[in-house]
Amino acid sequence: MSPDSPRAMAPQGGSAIMVALFVIVIMALLAAAMGRFLVDSGEKNTVEVRGVRALMAAQSGLEIALYQLFPNRSGAELPAACTNVAASRAFDEPGLQGCQVAVSCSEIQTQRDGETSITYRLTSLGSCGTAAQGSASPDFAVSRTLVAEAFDGVTP
Repeated sequence: MSPDSPRAMAPQGGSAIMVALFVIVIMALLAAAMGRFLVDSGEKNTVEVRGVRALMAAQSGLEIALYQLFPNRSGAELPAACTNVAASRAFDEPGLQGCQVAVSCSEIQTQRDGETSITYRLTSLGSCGTAAQGSASPDFAVSRTLVAEAFDGVTP
C-alpha cells in the first residue's frame, strides 16, 4: 500500500484535537479561578488595613477626648465636663488620612464607698473609607468602636 491511499489515513479520527481543546478549557477555568482568588485576597488585605486604621482613629479620638476632658490643670480650674469634648474630627495626618472619628460623652452618677462621683463614658467610632456605590469599584468603608469610662475622683 502506498502512503497516499485513503486507507492509510482512515484510522486518524481527530481525537487529539478534542483532548487539546479539553485541556485548554480546563486551563482557562483554572486561570480565571486563580485571578478571582487574587482579587479576593487583595480585597481582604484592604479591609484588614482599613480595619486597623479605623481602630487607630478610634483610639486617637479617645485619647484626644480624654485630654479635652482632663487637661493638664493646676487644680484651680473647673472640673471636667462632657461639654469640653469635641464631637467629631477628620484626620489629615498621613497614617490616618481619609479616616474620621466621632466621639460621644455622657456623664453618669456613680456610688463608690458611699460617695457619689461622676463617671464619664466616652464612645469613639473610628471609620475609614467611603462606600461609593455608584462607582465601578466601590470603596470599602470600615469602622471600629471603642468605649472607655473615666472619673476624676472629685465628689460633686
